[in-house]
Amino acid sequence: RAQELDELRGLFGDVSPTASHTPPITEPLIPGVKPGMLRRVKIFAAMNDQQLGRFVQFMEIERVLSFKEICHQGGSGDAMYCVLDGEVRARILVSGRETTLATFQPGDVFGEICLFDDGPRSADVLANVDSTLLKIRGDRFDRLCREHADLATPFLLALGRTLTARVRADNKRLGELIALNRGS
Repeated sequence: RAQELDELRGLFGDVSPTASHTPPITEPLIPGVKPGMLRRVKIFAAMNDQQLGRFVQFMEIERVLSFKEICHQGGSGDAMYCVLDGEVRARILVSGRETTLATFQPGDVFGEICLFDDGPRSADVLANVDSTLLKIRGDRFDRLCREHADLATPFLLALGRTLTARVRADNKRLGELIALNRGS
């Protein structure tokens, strides 16, 4: 082992089992966000603590009161959100009646399509209860991709998996609706 060679021992410091180690950091990466809340977000699962700490520097906290609109259908998409605490819903109005498309809880993300195109929002998103969101704006995401590929890569892979799961679920739901409509 390299640490046992006299010439290299000084580079490793004291790595003996009895050596005291610095305790892990338990302070929040973002003021007001409890440690561990970020680990609820599924797309951060593949990131180590160091990557996560660097990644969240590109994000900001948004606290949303119950029933407040976060995104408006047809509006410009300028940010993606992660739900840290609370619950929000995506909805569309059809003939003046609300149809809930999805409900997002701690660990879920929404609004990610705007990171890839400049199209309008596809649904309204409203808070069901007071919620804490983590937000990354499109311009910050672009900078992250240009300057920090080591952070963008695990994020994009996780986001791709999330989008793939949603497409599969939507295809299944659409197939069920078509079968119901045909009387099968």
